[in-house]
Amino acid sequence: MMKNNEVVRLERSQINQASTIAAKAFEDDPVFGYLTPEAQQSRLKALTWLTKNALEYCYYYGHIYTTSDLKGIAAWLPPEKSSFAGIQQLQLILQLRLYLLPFKCGWNKLGRWLSFLKITEDYHERDMQTQPHWYLALMFVNPSYQRQGVGSVLLKPILDRSDDEKLQCYVLTFTEQAVKFYQRNGFSIIRKSQASKNAPFFWNLKRDTFA
Repeated sequence: MMKNNEVVRLERSQINQASTIAAKAFEDDPVFGYLTPEAQQSRLKALTWLTKNALEYCYYYGHIYTTSDLKGIAAWLPPEKSSFAGIQQLQLILQLRLYLLPFKCGWNKLGRWLSFLKITEDYHERDMQTQPHWYLALMFVNPSYQRQGVGSVLLKPILDRSDDEKLQCYVLTFTEQAVKFYQRNGFSIIRKSQASKNAPFFWNLKRDTFA
């Protein structure tokens, strides 16, 4: 593990830089590749927009963890904000500006987005029901610092807290490599699924390992 991995809270002034790093981290992600433009620059632009909106949304709740030099991000939604049903779903759509998806990702991707958002939230609601839980909304490590233990360090504050509070954690992820990372940090697979027959796979995972 590298030195200088002290975990700090993300500052609002760092959101733009963090979203640029996130776009590079997700550039080759199969699900984001399915949901964003094929052209590299258009994809990076769309990913920067998507992750910036996600960080701005999560920032309000005060649980975005990083290092002083932005090696990565773990952005959590707390238990009282981890459900996206009813009025909170509308709030999420507005604050994430999801109504702009066709203009940012292409009209030809809109159907994919609608299917993906519906099935992932249906599973989330089915998996967790009314149980309070921490939701890992966004997790990435700068490609230059991957496989160096940064991700586990960034998860630790909330994993420790969830153990103390005896609360579960929930995450959606898109690669087998990421699945293995979460399993090393105490998560277990709930399911492997697809938004449609020809779509890439995604995984729902849950952690209920209490200290």
